[in-house]
Amino acid sequence: MVLKPCAPFDHSHRLPRLFFLALLLLGWAALTVPVSPAHAQFETMRDLVPDALQQRLFGSAAYSVSFQGHLDSELRDVLRSVSETYALRHHLPATPEMLDRRARGDISNLMRGLRSEGFYAGRIEVELDHAASPPEVLFHIQPGPAYILAAVHFDGPTSEEWFDFPAPTPDTVGLAIGRRARGPEIQRGIASLRDFLRENGHPFPWVDLREAVVDHAAQTMTVFYAFNPGPRVLFGPVTVEGEQRVDPAHILNKVPWTAPQVFQTSQLNRLRSDLMQTGLFTVVNVTHPSTPAEDGTLPITISVVERVPRTIRAGLGYETDTGFGTALEWEHRNILGRGEQLRTRLQLAEKKQTFETAFQIPEFPDPTQSLTIQGLIGQEETDALEKKEIGVGAMVNRQMGRYWSVGLGTAYRFSEVTQLGETQTFALLSTPGEVIWDRRNHILNPTRGWRAQVRAEPFLDTLDWQTTFLKLSGALSAHMPILPEERMVLAARGALGSIMGQPNLSLPADQRFYAGGGGSVRGYAFQSIGPELDGEIVGGRSMVEVGTELRLRMDNNFGLVAFLDGGQVFSESELQFQDDFLWGAGLGLRYHLDFGPIRLDLAFPLNRRERDDAFQVYVSIGQAY
Repeated sequence: MVLKPCAPFDHSHRLPRLFFLALLLLGWAALTVPVSPAHAQFETMRDLVPDALQQRLFGSAAYSVSFQGHLDSELRDVLRSVSETYALRHHLPATPEMLDRRARGDISNLMRGLRSEGFYAGRIEVELDHAASPPEVLFHIQPGPAYILAAVHFDGPTSEEWFDFPAPTPDTVGLAIGRRARGPEIQRGIASLRDFLRENGHPFPWVDLREAVVDHAAQTMTVFYAFNPGPRVLFGPVTVEGEQRVDPAHILNKVPWTAPQVFQTSQLNRLRSDLMQTGLFTVVNVTHPSTPAEDGTLPITISVVERVPRTIRAGLGYETDTGFGTALEWEHRNILGRGEQLRTRLQLAEKKQTFETAFQIPEFPDPTQSLTIQGLIGQEETDALEKKEIGVGAMVNRQMGRYWSVGLGTAYRFSEVTQLGETQTFALLSTPGEVIWDRRNHILNPTRGWRAQVRAEPFLDTLDWQTTFLKLSGALSAHMPILPEERMVLAARGALGSIMGQPNLSLPADQRFYAGGGGSVRGYAFQSIGPELDGEIVGGRSMVEVGTELRLRMDNNFGLVAFLDGGQVFSESELQFQDDFLWGAGLGLRYHLDFGPIRLDLAFPLNRRERDDAFQVYVSIGQAY
């Protein structure tokens, strides 16, 4: 008997054509989504489409508007955004003379747009062709030279004796000497200077843009800001309002400063964010009075509105290979008054039934750590194996920063696994450890950011002390918006795994790697990809998976997805990249709710084997990754 990877039929020549067709269909849908003309980036994409095709897709404008001259795309977008003629191009005036007045009256708006981008010597002329169909409005624009920021002055206390913070510089207000003098950046400097003063112990500053002086001969600008920092204060006593079931001490433990400490706005924002992330509150306000106390301290008030601590959830899913399934969850987020969470989950499907519970203790033993105790009992039947199991475990997670976290724990799992007609019993003791880097903006529906996870778990079978092995795995996913308002997102994922220490068949069958299914290579049945023995899938010691999705969200909460997945499982610990991957592709439909999307995917195996169905259907909650 020889272990060997499943040999795919050679249909790989279909892959580029099918996937290109899916992307083409999705791209056409993206171009036909109605978006406000104010979105300049979307309008730029529309202008890339040939005129004849634009008319078919979007309809004809009442008149055309074009901006001619040496203009980069950013400056052209600014001019479009301030142009009344461009904004009203779908509404033709009653007479040609009224269109003339509209266009010529727009010159002052366009000149203001040029000046806001640092072009103070620009010239604009307008030309109209009423005989054209539709009529044409042509703006001839000479932006002239870009004026450079020569200096930034701050009119405030004139000596360090009068203030106790570093003297402000152009970097303080986000400006750079020698760069183009852009109006929006100069205006934002007011807020930047105000934030700088608040971050340095002065919560009540006065800041203004005094003047911006243009030197036309030198083609430069000098900016003058004025400020008065106001009194320097320290953090004072902290009080809590609105709590009912949450212990006030648990809230006060989240305060990131120690009084008396110099006031910093960032500390208030951090406190508000930390309290919201506990999941205990619907509203968190961190406020202070408009004047400090006589001793120079500023009292802080934390006002909260608690969430209902209990939540019941129910979900329904369907996959062609595993059938219908339902999941019931119950959660208590504050069972002992200090943010302790108790979660239970019952999953009932045609081929899988499990009951899980988890108890999480926050701030164990310090605010950056938590302890999670878990229990599991259940059974599962797949094409590759059948198993019954019961297990317990505990893991300590530590937040290393805003994005990094690490975890270390222990687990014990007793299982009976049947494969190829043989039943084996295992009692596995393991010590899992993991590192996670998560910069996604949402868990169920990420539209930007990255997530990486590396996990290592050594195992020991307490029923057979000779059975020891190490299981390693890693995963990376990325999400990048490619249309304004995150209407289209490109997502990608990859995963690797390897098991060392035992031959393939000596490993517990449920610990080997398998591929295929809704969370793996779509288009193939669950656990249907991997090495086989006597025509049956037995799993392997290493695996690799890749996937990409192009996601379009439309105005009516619906979304479309085109995806391509691929992967393979190998009998050796080392990845065998010379072996052929199995690829699957398809289209998906999403319906976006507040908490995440409902997912419907139709996937086709591109390397279809005799055992594979023509397609697979997946219905669940949340994006595939």
